[in-house]
Amino acid sequence: MYGSIQSHKHACERIDGTVAGIGTMVLDGMLNTICQRRSPSLELLTCLSVRSAVPAQCGFAGRTVLNILHVAVVVGASGLCAASPLLAEGVGVAPTVFRATQGEIVEIVLSVSDRSTTVTGTWRGTNVPFFSLSDSTTMVGLVGADLASKLGKDALNVTMTSPQGTETRRFFIEVVDASFPVQRLTLPNNMVDLDVAILKRVRKEAKHLRSIFAHTRVPRAWTDSFVAPLDGKISGAFGRRRFINGQKKNPHTGEDISAPQGAQVQASNRGIVRLATEQFFSGKSILIDHGLGLFTMYFHLSEMLVNEGDTVDRGAVIGLVGSTGRATGPHLHWGARLNNARVDPYELIRMNVGSSRTNVRAQ
Repeated sequence: MYGSIQSHKHACERIDGTVAGIGTMVLDGMLNTICQRRSPSLELLTCLSVRSAVPAQCGFAGRTVLNILHVAVVVGASGLCAASPLLAEGVGVAPTVFRATQGEIVEIVLSVSDRSTTVTGTWRGTNVPFFSLSDSTTMVGLVGADLASKLGKDALNVTMTSPQGTETRRFFIEVVDASFPVQRLTLPNNMVDLDVAILKRVRKEAKHLRSIFAHTRVPRAWTDSFVAPLDGKISGAFGRRRFINGQKKNPHTGEDISAPQGAQVQASNRGIVRLATEQFFSGKSILIDHGLGLFTMYFHLSEMLVNEGDTVDRGAVIGLVGSTGRATGPHLHWGARLNNARVDPYELIRMNVGSSRTNVRAQ
């Protein structure tokens, strides 16, 4: 049973011009919940809105704008009800499986009645940190499917602990093939066939980046939605399988945004600058730590206007567009990492990640 809807009604919610939710899964105007078993710690589990294309009446026909799993959980003293998605063929109880294409983010939203409740999760051996929104009763967890993530279904275990007890719920996330296109580039040989000294430098830089990405327990720094770092033509390069001068290379881990030399680049959201230096491949590079293992990257800059250790706000100008490093012309490489998963940075904008505006609660 997959968490998708083909024929049910959708309610489109627009807030500040952003699609924040694709309605609740409604049958005859009512949420349907099937109680399967009880526990001492949790009261109600209701799947509200899941992965689905935006309906035509919302003005985004044919485009998957919201790739988001919403699960609302009300924690109380009377027990746990297990629910299943409302599918076109009817309502039933079965394991809930949600699909994520390689490079996408799944957001889990839990509504709790006891503010002292703590929530943790694991998927494929990676911790899934949860954080509370401003109302302190909504918990959000983010799961990233790496652009090269293995295909198939694995359990997402979510543990909720309150004064009434502890309960672990099991969902499933199935990763499906993104079918990324192939990109063939031609660059100067000295940017592809590296000598010993350059190779040593590249390995040192890669090791330093890994050490930064390993810091996944930093508290969440942002409270508002993410924004694009600048306006410009998007190449659609994320995930492309690259061949440079005929040699197979690593896939493209970010989006390339075309912009004039010197155009201002802004921080996508609030965070701490963990890297502000020049690297061989990425040129003048800035990396912002937004907390909870979420990072954004800004490469090939002509100038860096921040220093390592600085705290920057959403929209702050952090650098200028350039073509430093291995680049064929002025553009910004914008990337995102979520607990070491290489994800499409535009997922952060499409899903309005972590903003209180994504809050969906059981009625």
